[in-house]
Amino acid sequence: MKFTATERMAPHRMPDSDEYFHRPPDPLPERWQENTMLAAWNIDEGHGFLVHTKRWPAKGDHEAHIIVFVDGVASSAILHRPTGDTLRINDEIPELLFEPEVPWSRWRLCAEIQGAGGIGPHGFLAHAPRGDTIGAIDIIMESDLPVADFNAALAEWAETLSAAGSHSHNSAQAHYEQGGRWHGTLRVGGRTVKTSGLFVRDHSWGERVERGFDSGVFWTASSLDNGNIFCNAIGFPQPDGSAIGTGILVNRDGAFLTNKVGGRFTPEPGLLSYDRSELTFGFDTPVVLTGETHVHVPKYLPGSGFRRYDNNAISRVRIGDHVGMGCLEWAAVLEKHQADDLDRLLEDA
Repeated sequence: MKFTATERMAPHRMPDSDEYFHRPPDPLPERWQENTMLAAWNIDEGHGFLVHTKRWPAKGDHEAHIIVFVDGVASSAILHRPTGDTLRINDEIPELLFEPEVPWSRWRLCAEIQGAGGIGPHGFLAHAPRGDTIGAIDIIMESDLPVADFNAALAEWAETLSAAGSHSHNSAQAHYEQGGRWHGTLRVGGRTVKTSGLFVRDHSWGERVERGFDSGVFWTASSLDNGNIFCNAIGFPQPDGSAIGTGILVNRDGAFLTNKVGGRFTPEPGLLSYDRSELTFGFDTPVVLTGETHVHVPKYLPGSGFRRYDNNAISRVRIGDHVGMGCLEWAAVLEKHQADDLDRLLEDA
């Protein structure tokens, strides 16, 4: 892969404290949130997990989706815990510990839930607040890569989308992403495995506006080459078939940026509907990432928008001779009857 000097991003200047929670502004904005996302998988063995948290101080709510797979069998739950005056996730969500041992390079993640076993209505995971199947994670994560700093890109998207008259996802936030390796143990029910694989993660905070997802949005974080390459093409499809978005690719030489991205999901984008993906990064020397879906891990996010969901296709990905794991996500809105089915299960969550 070759990049021009103008495609190279400056090294990130975020302090180590950005690896932890942030205190919201005072006075507290209604839509200020702090979110984390982590997907880690061993595709060959069928083991992995996805964790997504949303801390929303104005609502007094810290939400966590925790989904664990062992041998392709799932345990999952959606948790809601009250927020407090803390900067540690475990203080608010006792079921989940996720902290850096060395900021930007090594983390410990532990979780244990009494989760719902199997797949929920319409293929969704984290479809209930509890169940009778234990799901547990105890791993170490490591990365040698610099982070992908999306701060400036988000601000540019907000300006571009607003100028185009769009009301879709038009808020700027602090946001970074990273890929790497992990190892440890996973448990679902009575089956515990010692395993390892690749991960992708993100962390964002600020005023968050998520709406207008009818046309779909793609987010395609991927880790390749034993964690030595991370990339993500994020796009907001437009009526003319183009996409407003950003692609960042990170390797040991640094981070590289393009605002020309494309995404193709076949047979079609949507809920459980694509088994192949192709993402294009419009660098001077273009980069193409292809994905083969291993398992769909959709999750429902009504707090982020009207009937909003993310379809996360955990995929085997490839760029040339480099192979790895990707979380190739398509975001959109559910049909009313689908949302009604899920809402009934989540009423006491």
